[in-house]
Amino acid sequence: MSAFTKTPAAPQHVLGMLSPLEAMAYITPPAMKDLLFISRFEDEDPDSPAPDKHGYQRQPMEARIPGIASYYARPDARTTPIIVSVRLVKPGDIEDFLDMFNAGDIGGILKRWGKAVVSIVDGQHRTLGIVRAWEKNPEFVPRVPMLLNFGLTFADEAEFFDVINSTQRKLPKALIEITKADITDVADMSHAQRVRRIATSLARHEDSVWHGDINLTGARDPNRPVTFEGLRRSTASMFPKEILDRLDARGLDVDEVARSYWATVAEVCSLAWDDTPGIEIDADGNEVEVKRHYRIKELVGVAAVARLGKDIIASALEHENFDKKMTMLTSRLGDVDWEKGKTNPWMASQAGFAGQADLYAVLYRWVYLGKDPEDD
Repeated sequence: MSAFTKTPAAPQHVLGMLSPLEAMAYITPPAMKDLLFISRFEDEDPDSPAPDKHGYQRQPMEARIPGIASYYARPDARTTPIIVSVRLVKPGDIEDFLDMFNAGDIGGILKRWGKAVVSIVDGQHRTLGIVRAWEKNPEFVPRVPMLLNFGLTFADEAEFFDVINSTQRKLPKALIEITKADITDVADMSHAQRVRRIATSLARHEDSVWHGDINLTGARDPNRPVTFEGLRRSTASMFPKEILDRLDARGLDVDEVARSYWATVAEVCSLAWDDTPGIEIDADGNEVEVKRHYRIKELVGVAAVARLGKDIIASALEHENFDKKMTMLTSRLGDVDWEKGKTNPWMASQAGFAGQADLYAVLYRWVYLGKDPEDD
C-alpha cells in the first residue's frame, strides 16, 4: 500500500504516515457521518471497561452546531484536524485498515471491527457542524484533515481526551473524576481511588439513598444539584485514610458503612430528604401545600454531614456494637431544622463548600454536646 498519493480521489485518504502509529489523512462529510464514533458518557461504548459501558465525553451542545455548520459552509472557512483514535493494535490490522480506508470501504471497516473503531478524541462539535452543513447542502464536500492514532487502549484514549480538552477548555471536574474511577485509574489502589469507588458505589448501588440522584458528568441539571465531584470531595472528608485503615482492620465493608450512614440520615431527616412541602392556612382557612427549600441535599449539607460522618464512624469504631453506635449518633440529626431561611439559625452558613465548616460545627455541637445553635 502506498500511504501517499498526489491526487487522491476517494472520499477519504491517508496522505502520509507520521510514525508507525500515527497517520495524516483527509475525510469528507459523508464518510465522517458513516465512520466516526463519539464515546459519550450518556451512551454505551462497546469497548468501555466501565460497569455500564459508558463513554468519557459529555453530550454535544446542540446549540453550538448550527453556528459551526454556518461557518464551515463559508468559502473562506478553515478547520483544524479532527483527532481520532483508531482502536487497532496489531500491525496487520492497521495495514488492512489503511488499505480499506483508502479504498473507501467504510462498510467493510465497520463490519470487521465494529461501529466504534474510529473514535473522535478531539473535534466532536466540528465534526457534527461539518456534517450538518453537508446535509443542508450536498454540494458542500470539503476535505477535512484528520489525525489517526493507532494502538491506544481505551484508558489511554480517555486520558488523551482529558489532556487535550482540559488544557484548552476546562472539563467539569465530575466528568474527569468519574472517568478516573471507571476507566483511566481503575487498577489504582491509592486512597484517592478508593474514595472515588466509595462515591461511585453511593451514586450507583440500587440500595443507596443516592441512587439516581447524583449528577455524574457535571453538566447543569437542576434536578440533580449534587455532582459526582461534590460527592467525591465529601466522601474524602468522611473517609480519610486513617478511618479506612481502621474499618479494614475491623473487617467492615466500607461501601456498606457509607450506604448505612446515609440511609440513616435520609430516614431520620426524611422531611428534608424527600423535599416534603409544608402545610399552611390560606386566607380562606384552607390547608395548602407550600414548597419548602432544604439544605440537606445541597452541597453545603452533603459536605457537612459527610464530615460529621467521619466523627461518628470514629466513635462507632470504639464501640463493641459498631452499627448500633453509628445509628444512635446519626439519629440525632433528626432534630435538625434543614429548611433554608434567614431566620433559621441551624442553616445560617454560606452555600457550597465555603459554608460546610460552619454547618459542620453546628451539627457537631448538637450531636456530641446536645447544644442547639442558640445555646452558648
